[in-house]
Amino acid sequence: MAKWNPLALKILMWVVGVLMVVSSAASFVGVSVIPTNEGIAGAVTAPVAGIAFGAGIMIAGFDPIANISWVRAVVVYAILEVVYNIFTQIAIGTFDIVAFIVAILVAVIILVLYPNKPALWMQTGSTSGARA
Repeated sequence: MAKWNPLALKILMWVVGVLMVVSSAASFVGVSVIPTNEGIAGAVTAPVAGIAFGAGIMIAGFDPIANISWVRAVVVYAILEVVYNIFTQIAIGTFDIVAFIVAILVAVIILVLYPNKPALWMQTGSTSGARA
């Protein structure tokens, strides 16, 4: 099973990137109908940022070991997705079960598949991946 881990990690990173790009592109319609990116927040358009982030994840998926910062970013994104869903459930009563489950699965699978787990936690010392 361990011999398939590098390939599985690459595929997972690519799938997460594709999901990010597709869902961000789909949100262009909502932003066009209800422009929420005006004023101080107008410096960044959320769908464009999501597409750029997803594209970066897909590119990093070609060599996740050398792009450890992108792997960390996916784990942080998954954690934030879980926190966001819990917050919106408490605050306004909405909960996206699919995004919640996918985020948990992605984070767990990355943590299981990544070969140099101490490097994910940005410990001092030598790491096998690129320094970020």
